[in-house]
Amino acid sequence: MKKLILIALLVIPASIVFAQTTKIGFKAGLNINNVSSNDDELEQELKSRTSLHFGLIADFQMSKSLSFQPQLLFSGRGAKFSDEDESEVYAFNSLELPLNFVYRKDSAKGIFLGMGPSLGYNLNGKYKEDDDSEDIEFGSEEGQIRRLDFAVNALVGYQISKKLLISTNYNLGLSNWTNNSESTWKNNIVGISIGYFFK
Repeated sequence: MKKLILIALLVIPASIVFAQTTKIGFKAGLNINNVSSNDDELEQELKSRTSLHFGLIADFQMSKSLSFQPQLLFSGRGAKFSDEDESEVYAFNSLELPLNFVYRKDSAKGIFLGMGPSLGYNLNGKYKEDDDSEDIEFGSEEGQIRRLDFAVNALVGYQISKKLLISTNYNLGLSNWTNNSESTWKNNIVGISIGYFFK
């Protein structure tokens, strides 16, 4: 994880230096959160949980067709489990740093595709069971939830104009939420967004 953060810190300044055009903007949209698990019984109880994301987006044009597009988002994450008798919700407020490389034929208008790593950090969270709720404990001990999250992000979108875009992305989680090696919970998020560049 430390190596990935170091790579991100090296890639961003290098992209800025070699970028031909830089754009800064705002992005917001809907998250559809799911969790994958190695527990078959748990998988049957998993339901989608919707939340919001919003934050800053930058676009550093590196060539006619390629740009580097980092984002810094406040993102709702989590999972929902339910059966006939009870329901449980894990709700997280997180910071997310997707680092996408984006390909497009026309920088002003048209379809674009992108992919890159995504780093997440859980700021806080709530565990809700029926009408009761409590704060989630974060840490490295068993029973606690890990704060750091690593994923691979893929996106497709449409540049409506030089300033306005719409996109959808899939965030495939690679990190285990839990500190139990025998039980894996991984974030899988579908995002639907609209973005606006200020210039």
